[in-house]
Amino acid sequence: MREHAEHSSPLAVALGVALTAGLAVAWSPRSWRIAVAITSISLVAVLWAVTARTIRLPLQTIPVALMGAWGFAQLFLGSSVVPHLTLRSSVTWAVCAIAFVLGSQIPRGRRSRRSFLDVMLWVSTALAALAMLQAYTSEGRVLWLFPADEGVLGTFYYKNQFAAFMEIGAPIALWQVMREKVALGGVCYAVMFAATLTSASRAGVTLVSAELIVFLLLMVFQHRMPLKSAASVVAILVLLVAGAAAVAGTEQTLNKFEDPNLYGVRQPLVDSTLKMIAQRPWTGSGLGTWRAMYPGFATFDLVAIANEAHNDWLQWAAEGGIPFFLLLAVLAIWLGKTSVQSVWGLGVPMVLLHAYVDYPLREPALAFLWFAMAGTLTQVGHATE
Repeated sequence: MREHAEHSSPLAVALGVALTAGLAVAWSPRSWRIAVAITSISLVAVLWAVTARTIRLPLQTIPVALMGAWGFAQLFLGSSVVPHLTLRSSVTWAVCAIAFVLGSQIPRGRRSRRSFLDVMLWVSTALAALAMLQAYTSEGRVLWLFPADEGVLGTFYYKNQFAAFMEIGAPIALWQVMREKVALGGVCYAVMFAATLTSASRAGVTLVSAELIVFLLLMVFQHRMPLKSAASVVAILVLLVAGAAAVAGTEQTLNKFEDPNLYGVRQPLVDSTLKMIAQRPWTGSGLGTWRAMYPGFATFDLVAIANEAHNDWLQWAAEGGIPFFLLLAVLAIWLGKTSVQSVWGLGVPMVLLHAYVDYPLREPALAFLWFAMAGTLTQVGHATE
């Protein structure tokens, strides 16, 4: 097993780099950004297929494989209302399934997993720092070069998707603290917390804070550190988080929490999506078709295009039908315990909670990362550890 882990480390780094390639260009509204993400993951998949000595797929691959094939089944059965949109979305879901398999196979040993997680930690921290610098100095330009819409933060086109990326990265930093790399993990977490505050995402700030609370509870009640060491860690983290909040500022985020119209347009969008589900509860309208279907169910005029339902769970049910929704729910439940045990995987369920009030996983590069992390979680506690 040790030999397998030694040889897996370079490929684990390659997987992290491939996922980063898609994240780095997620800001672009053009379709080539998706091509970059898909191509990079496909290259790693080919390398893994050529070099793999053994393949042991976890049971969780079953619901993921079904999700990856779901859109193609809708096309075959003629249940999609807009086939070309479903075809495009089906390719994305198929790559999500590939990312899950790569996550479950490449970072399978401890050394390879640490290599993969180290890459994602440094990428998350670097993009968090970039986002803050860019927010205050770039005058609305991505990488100080390309004009961008107001909502762009770092390399993400939408602030809530950036916040969801922080939700995935922050637990990796806390895992480093648990490994007694307190300075490294604490500083990285503080940078990501500050960047999440900069995004002014209510859900993001809440969930990244919740990850810290869960981590502290695990340390105290599961005795993952001696009590004296745990007390020191808590004090250091509190100081770092307070410093991060002072640097990033909290006024904008607090003002959003105090908004009397907290759900804004979300509730009417949810109501319309529920009507879509009721019309096609078992087959769905076809993956990727929500935007095309929405005008027929709209209850008010946005004076703009309603791009998403702002609730990924309901949108999955509307597009894929209730069975597709249940496949995702089964996967989420299946991974719940291991996500807590690992600490570094806490972001997997947190992003799904975020998906209840927004659409973080509609960004393909972020979805690929989420599925790769979910796949990696399937190996927690196995013999290859």
